[in-house]
Amino acid sequence: MRNDNTIYLLIVHESEEDAERILSILRNAQIAVRPTRITDEEQLPNVLERQRFDLVLCQDMQESLPLSRVIEEIERSGKDIPVIALLDSFDEERIDEAISAGASTICNGNLSEHLRHTIRNEKKALEERRRLRFLESELHEAEKRASALLENSKDAIAYVHDGMHVYANKAYQELFGYEDAEEMEVTPFLNLVSKSQVPEAKKLLKQISKNDLPESELTFTFQNAKGEEFEAEVTIERATVDGEPCAQFMIRPPAVNPEAEKELRELKFKDIVTGFYNRRYFTDLLKDHISQARAGKAGVSLALLQVDKEKSLEKQLGKAGMDLLMTSLAQYLQDKLPENATPVRYSDTAFIVSAPVKIEEMTKQMEALRRGVTEQLFEAGDESISTTLSIGVTQVVERTEGAREVMKHLQDQVVAAKDKGGNLACVFDPAEEEKKARAANQHWIDLIEAGLQNDRFVLHYQPIISLHGDDTEHYEALIRLKTPDGLAFPGDFLPIAKRHGYMPNIDKWVTRRALEQIKEHPEPVTVFLKLSPQSYEDISFPAWLSNELKQRSMTGERLVLQIPESELVTHSAKVKPVISALKNLHCKFAVEKFGSGLNSFMLLKHYPIDLLKFDPSFTRDLAENEDNQQQIKDMVEKAHAQGKQVVCEHVEDATSMSFLWKCNVNYVQGNFLAQAQEEMTQESN
Repeated sequence: MRNDNTIYLLIVHESEEDAERILSILRNAQIAVRPTRITDEEQLPNVLERQRFDLVLCQDMQESLPLSRVIEEIERSGKDIPVIALLDSFDEERIDEAISAGASTICNGNLSEHLRHTIRNEKKALEERRRLRFLESELHEAEKRASALLENSKDAIAYVHDGMHVYANKAYQELFGYEDAEEMEVTPFLNLVSKSQVPEAKKLLKQISKNDLPESELTFTFQNAKGEEFEAEVTIERATVDGEPCAQFMIRPPAVNPEAEKELRELKFKDIVTGFYNRRYFTDLLKDHISQARAGKAGVSLALLQVDKEKSLEKQLGKAGMDLLMTSLAQYLQDKLPENATPVRYSDTAFIVSAPVKIEEMTKQMEALRRGVTEQLFEAGDESISTTLSIGVTQVVERTEGAREVMKHLQDQVVAAKDKGGNLACVFDPAEEEKKARAANQHWIDLIEAGLQNDRFVLHYQPIISLHGDDTEHYEALIRLKTPDGLAFPGDFLPIAKRHGYMPNIDKWVTRRALEQIKEHPEPVTVFLKLSPQSYEDISFPAWLSNELKQRSMTGERLVLQIPESELVTHSAKVKPVISALKNLHCKFAVEKFGSGLNSFMLLKHYPIDLLKFDPSFTRDLAENEDNQQQIKDMVEKAHAQGKQVVCEHVEDATSMSFLWKCNVNYVQGNFLAQAQEEMTQESN
């Protein structure tokens, strides 16, 4: 990361005199600028490749290098460089064209103050994004180092929460004779303790649950998966996993064979058939590529090479013969790939190639490789086989969100190649995809804006039914959007609304409309409202709501404001003061998706919560799922003991409702009981 305050500015302007005047305005405002000016399209790719820029100031309405072409080339490069459109005048049509083309914002070179503020604001926003990417990269590196230390530790280390393993390193698994990490994670800690010491271990776990950890080492007799007992020293310390508190158990294992341990480490990241790196190695490698790209280093290109007609080949050759074919293919790849390429055996019939080259170069290499494969015969035991490859190509750039996104792009391109008959390389083009996404987003943005301006949103109300005779009717308000094609549901437009900052206004529209309809209803009703995280983090929102309530001579007691459990965990510092202020308006609070965290009931000590809306996973197949039934029983008892009421949603059959009634659940909700409709009525439609 650069630490100086200089702005590296690319100016796209036909007039050198006007460009100098703009620089003079910035320098007079004590804004340090290192400028580069270009005037035609041929210069742009080379300049972007050789230099790193903070901002681009692009003159609008010029023919030699249009704004849209500048933005397209920047997107193709994968770099995060905001483009400011420089307009002669604030004409509404030209502003709309510039923003639609992808400009971050607009400014006028004749308005000195506006120009200075725009430059400063865009640079500040860019620095914040870079800082976030840098911190994410640093965090990944720290987590990677910590993970490596744990994995390579000779001490057996595990994290235990509520008596269950949530993580165990390799030494711990080997010590107790478990080959499968997932099997280890579903094994209670007590199962590893000798039967004679189970009472003592239970006492220890209870002590830990009260955050009272032993200060000295303990000696326990354990038993491995075969039932063989051994004695070991145990050290217990506080730890966290995914932000949740737990206990770290470190157990001193018996001595291991150093040579066998070294050999195991070497084999861990290699495919024994081809000698290439394996999928596990690639998972870490891809994370490294993404971290480096986010930190501003040059990205890499990736190719997924899938053998065509793999099922028929495997049927012809058998499993062993297929491995021999992949070995022959691997040798061919090794001979043809450049030295800077890293080949990986990704699956039984696929390779991945990673190289620090541009996507165009990778595409060229893969095309040559694909053609070469079609001309070769590969040995598979006694047979000589001809085959072809379907190849997907993409690159990791500064804006890449994560490994899952990269793999989706590769796999989608392989599918596209196969759909066209195979023996083809397909490329994911960031610029083209960005254009398509922007066009789709713009359609919904227009509808959302029209909804806010022209009152095209509508609320539907789903009854929340009391199982124990509450006289007040309860409903959940669910937003819909009127479009030319009919009503759109939240999943269609809310993700885009969140991404483009419309949620605070939508929250206020929903709240205002719900208050109006509560006021108009002939009987007292209570309405549950979903608010976005932005509103819960907005310290001015309680004052706005207070004013809305006063205008209608109401208090907040008819509102139940809902917030997901995850938001309470991840945004505690910002959310707490807002919830306290809303609570002073007599609003009630419900935690949605309650029970989805590791220790949900701990949250109730820190927030003034009135109702718990259990996570829908607990009511899924409730009539047949005994585990869910027991969990609901336990959670309801615990909730009522703390004075909280319980809501179970997604109730879809009479058997489930009967069970919930027996468990003393306070309220139920679901389409089986009543679907949402525009009128507040408890009658099923």
